[in-house]
Amino acid sequence: MKKFFNERLLRERLLMLVFVAIGAVWWGSELITRVRGNVQAWSSLQADAEVQRLWLSQEATVTQRTAEVASRLDTGKTMNAAQAFAEVNRLAQGLSVEMGAQRTDRTDTFSLHSLQVTFRRVDMAGLLRFYEGVMSRAPYVGIDQCTISADRATPGMVNAVFRVYAVEAAKSEAGK
Repeated sequence: MKKFFNERLLRERLLMLVFVAIGAVWWGSELITRVRGNVQAWSSLQADAEVQRLWLSQEATVTQRTAEVASRLDTGKTMNAAQAFAEVNRLAQGLSVEMGAQRTDRTDTFSLHSLQVTFRRVDMAGLLRFYEGVMSRAPYVGIDQCTISADRATPGMVNAVFRVYAVEAAKSEAGK
């Protein structure tokens, strides 16, 4: 390799050195970018691990508070997934509504059924009626997330997306 390099004219040697330098700078900048990304990911994971450690250290408190809440719930008012869907559908009656797939998260004490409800081109009064209907069923039914935007095509109408949840007491709690 040294012989090949030394046999070239000065101009060619300089050009080869420039190309090698450009390659080294390019490789170095990519290396720095990858290292920076890995350091950020590592620090993010450390922060997440710290949050998890804090939650785990509070396990006894969380378990106690969950048991207190469970003891105050009237298990007859909790709803399974089908009842929750029917209740949300009843509350949205008369509105242009689209319901997404249901998702259920289960624990030893509760099942939490969530459902995305999308309203298109509805008036604010109808939306407030739905909201008040859901809130009247609290804490058994509630709204986790809400996004409302004006409908540009129809003045006075809005589009809204709600994430509605319903609580169901676990089978072991229902028998108590």
